[in-house]
Amino acid sequence: MSTVSRIITVLQLCEHFGNAQVSFHGVARSFELWLPAFDKRRFRVLLCSRQGPVKSAEERFKAVGIQPLYLGYGRFDPRNLLKLIRVVRREQVDIIHAHGYGACLWGRLAGLLLRRPVIVHERCNYRTVPWYQRPVERLLGPFTRYAFAVSESTRQFTVSQRHIPAAVVRVLYSGIPLEQVKHIGSDRIQALRQALERRPEDKVLGIVGRLESHKGHLDAFRALELMLKERGDVYLWVIGDGRYQETLRRWVTEHGLTGRIAFLGYRADVLELIQCLDVQIFPSHQEGTPNTLYEALAVGNAIVASTADGQGEILEHAKTALLFPPGDAARMAELILSVLRDDQLRASLRRNARERAMDFDMRRTIQTLEETYEQIVVEHGL
Repeated sequence: MSTVSRIITVLQLCEHFGNAQVSFHGVARSFELWLPAFDKRRFRVLLCSRQGPVKSAEERFKAVGIQPLYLGYGRFDPRNLLKLIRVVRREQVDIIHAHGYGACLWGRLAGLLLRRPVIVHERCNYRTVPWYQRPVERLLGPFTRYAFAVSESTRQFTVSQRHIPAAVVRVLYSGIPLEQVKHIGSDRIQALRQALERRPEDKVLGIVGRLESHKGHLDAFRALELMLKERGDVYLWVIGDGRYQETLRRWVTEHGLTGRIAFLGYRADVLELIQCLDVQIFPSHQEGTPNTLYEALAVGNAIVASTADGQGEILEHAKTALLFPPGDAARMAELILSVLRDDQLRASLRRNARERAMDFDMRRTIQTLEETYEQIVVEHGL
């Protein structure tokens, strides 16, 4: 039961929803899922980006009834603070919920000046903080009263590198709305594979996510090279875009894998595409708990993943996935081949993945956020 008798206004403040290289950032996907899910009788949740609009993000947000606000200035431009203060006052914001270094800087400063509570939300274990951000974290971190992290390793990073007291940093797995995950039939799967020039007998691997160096795509490419020495029916789909794309394409060309690795780019039908895969790969060197991993579990994919950060926390080797040390392409290749050879293993991984997905229903995440917002409002007498 609600402990607050009025509607609480929360401002979700982030760095950006995407950019010239990335059509739709992972945090933007969270907002696309989260904002429609809040109880509108109790919460008014607004969305604001420090950077400007991104067309692909605008279209997706519009489809679910979200109209973002924008600050529109550079990372270090003090006008961010001035405009944010105007937004908070105009919209009568009760709580600032900040995601990303710049958003956390300007959000916490606005919170101090306006006496508004601020939540810091960390989404990845980056192992270190950029040099220009370190003085900010040393100064503001100890005074931060509310914080979430998307995994336990990310929580440890938030405490040790962002200097936020351990007692206030809570692990909150993002999850996905499981009821929205639609399973497609074999006819649709074969139609999609055929449209992408894959035969029914081909073995299709897939990676979904931003094309960044730390996502481990090159490790997967090297693993594919090793697999092709044993069997010639293996192909790889790379779904997503990003600034590392040209480097990856050049590597594929130089190693003669153009016919084996297909760059599919940004796809709005990703939930259908991943159901066409024989194995879904998560080769990241650093990670939080990506939405794509929750989606892979929900559709019941056979998963081979690195133990990076949150992936190693929520997956269990030989039960919900096969796991390898980040960067170990040879071990990745061995594990993928074992899944392709063993129908019984593949079926077991798929079944256990679907069961594990039930632990990450986004309704729990939203409930935790709503309870936290109410608790904060009560504590601050807002």
